[in-house]
Amino acid sequence: METTNNEMSAERSLEIIRKSIEESRRRITQGSWKSMMLWGISVVVIALVVGHFWAHGIGPAANGLWGLLGITYLIDYKVLTPRPKLPETFVSKTLSQIWSSFGIMAGTIGFGMGMLAMLNVKVALPTFMSDDYLRGLTHVSITSLIILLMGIAGMITGRILKSRVITVSCFVSGLLGSFLALVYAGPLEMLVMAGAAVIGLIVPAVVIKMKED
Repeated sequence: METTNNEMSAERSLEIIRKSIEESRRRITQGSWKSMMLWGISVVVIALVVGHFWAHGIGPAANGLWGLLGITYLIDYKVLTPRPKLPETFVSKTLSQIWSSFGIMAGTIGFGMGMLAMLNVKVALPTFMSDDYLRGLTHVSITSLIILLMGIAGMITGRILKSRVITVSCFVSGLLGSFLALVYAGPLEMLVMAGAAVIGLIVPAVVIKMKED
């Protein structure tokens, strides 16, 4: 009898945990469109400004303007984050770790490469052709790398939230954007970045908002 009660208690506990996780997913997904829209618009605007000054002004050093995303973070945290703050759940904590890891990685790479650009230091990687092993040089595309990282982080987020629109949009933006950023090297990379933000952030935000309505 005691064993049966213990099994029922265990099943009940698992059911409560499952419902809690599902409720957390639902709540986070419903409220996510505001932050996604804010970050999407911010990335688009800054990318276009950086692209303009890169082509018609200070060159690659214009990438330093990406530091303005700090303002977006403050708006997101101070304005869009619910007050009082909702209790942290496993899902919300996991998503926070994913995007903070992306932010640290992308920010560190961007800052480092930006400093090299300001100092007019060009970074080149030695490569070898597969057929005749002729040595060549290929330049690092930071934009391509960041778009790929953003796409991966977005896909993981979509999978955790069980949101197909987020998963597919981030897959397309990460895959297509990282490739196009290699093809259109230079100031045009910023147009690719803007497009990736539209597909990976703004479009899912609009779809989620429409579902809520």
